[in-house]
Formats: sequence, structure tokens, C-alpha cells
Amino acid sequence: EWHEDTEGLQAWKDGKTGYPIVDAGMRQLREEAYMHNRLRMIVASFLTKDLLVDWREGYHWFRDKLVDHNIANNNGGWQWAASTGTDAQPYFRVFNPMTQGERYDPDATYITRYVPELRGVDPEVIHGWHDASLTQRRRAAPEYPDPIVDHSERREQAIAMFERARGDD
Repeated sequence: EWHEDTEGLQAWKDGKTGYPIVDAGMRQLREEAYMHNRLRMIVASFLTKDLLVDWREGYHWFRDKLVDHNIANNNGGWQWAASTGTDAQPYFRVFNPMTQGERYDPDATYITRYVPELRGVDPEVIHGWHDASLTQRRRAAPEYPDPIVDHSERREQAIAMFERARGDD
């Protein structure tokens, strides 16, 4: 039941999802052909469980972009993140991109390095981008996009999708 979300997929590839840690990771990938493994897990979870896009789309993108691409690691990492492989994370484990950003980049140093639109914005605002009002977001960073999906809603949809696939409904 993967979604055919071409706009969401393109926003993910371009680092314009409105989720700062995801966008920073994807922009680093475009600029440097590399990203840390933690970011790989975050962006993979976002693609598969927030955008509900087939993990193979991300696999192919990473294959084509990563300087350190390795077929076994890439394939295994994507299947793990998408909860589809032989050694996958539980399907109900959905990375929260806001929590991940706060935990691994509390001062938003990494984020603002790759997302220049957010330079000068308070880290609390950056990590709370999804909760800020449209007026607050426009005032803080008028060029940075609004979140393209609601994480909480998509988390529930992803869990329901996996439960249907397992026959748990």
C-alpha cells in the first residue's frame, strides 16, 4: 500500500519537507554525497513512514547519490527503516523527526549549516517548526517551507497500513 507521492518524494529529495532535520540531511546528501548514519535512519523513516513512499525509491536515490554506497548496507538499511526486511525494526517504531532533531542537534548547528533559511532562528523554533503558527513561521523564516505532512497523522496511517499488511485489522 505504498503511496505514489511524487510531490512528497521530490520535496524529500530536495530537502524541502518543512522538517528541519530531514531537510538538513537531504541537503547534505546533495552537497557532499554523504550523511551520517543517524541522519540516514531519520530520512529513511520519514520517507517510508511519514510520506508512506516505497522504500525502494529511497534506496535508488541513496544508491545514486552516496559516495560510500554499499549495496548490502543500503538495501539492509532501507529495509530495516521501512520495517520490511528480515532484520527490520518493529513497524510501529516511527522516528519522530522533531524529537530526533532536538536529541541529536539541540543547538540546531547541523540544521543551520545545511538549511541557511533557518540561520538566526532560535533552536526552539526550529525544533518546534511543526507546531508554530503560519504567522510565526513566516516571520522567522519566510523562505523555509511549511511541513508537507502532519507527523502524528502519518504515524497513525503508517501503523494502520502495516497492521493491514500483517492481517491485524
